Amino acid sequence: MIARIQEPIPATRSGTDTPTAIETLRLSLTGFKPSDLDALVAIFADRDTARMTHAVPHPFSEGDAVSRLARMMQAPDAHWAIRTGDETLIGTISLTRGACGQAADLHTFGPNLSVFIAPDHQRQGYATEAIDGLLRRIKKRKTHKVIHAAHFADNLASARLLVHADFLYTGRRTLETSLAREGEHQALHMIRLL
Repeated sequence: MIARIQEPIPATRSGTDTPTAIETLRLSLTGFKPSDLDALVAIFADRDTARMTHAVPHPFSEGDAVSRLARMMQAPDAHWAIRTGDETLIGTISLTRGACGQAADLHTFGPNLSVFIAPDHQRQGYATEAIDGLLRRIKKRKTHKVIHAAHFADNLASARLLVHADFLYTGRRTLETSLAREGEHQALHMIRLL
């Protein structure tokens, strides 16, 4: 999926300063903490995965991780750490608001979903489980009716993931850039109705 840095939107506030963790069968979606820095460097270091995102550079340095972690910690109601039962950080999931596509007026579908799973933990159903957990919470709290996601046309893994998570293609295609590869690349847009 095309990961973006955008304005956070409240999705899971519980009335306290700390968002409530979202629990699934194998995962916990929690806030980030300073000790997650090394794990973030490892998660975002893979070139092949980074090039399928909009906002993850390659190489991904410790400085990049410090900046990203600070932004995610400032918006705990929009960015969650994906952790296994032993508290291992294996990925991130975000729900943000912002322009999607080259022109800001193109975005009308709803908040943007992005998920990023470390390469060693891909193809084990973790991304699907994290998406399902987050969207169940949103549906239960009735905070959004439509969720938007996009993927680069050559990112078949994200295409399969989003279809499996009940997202539908909108027919909208835009040219997008990636910090991890040159040029513009076609992005396909999808929505899920809650």
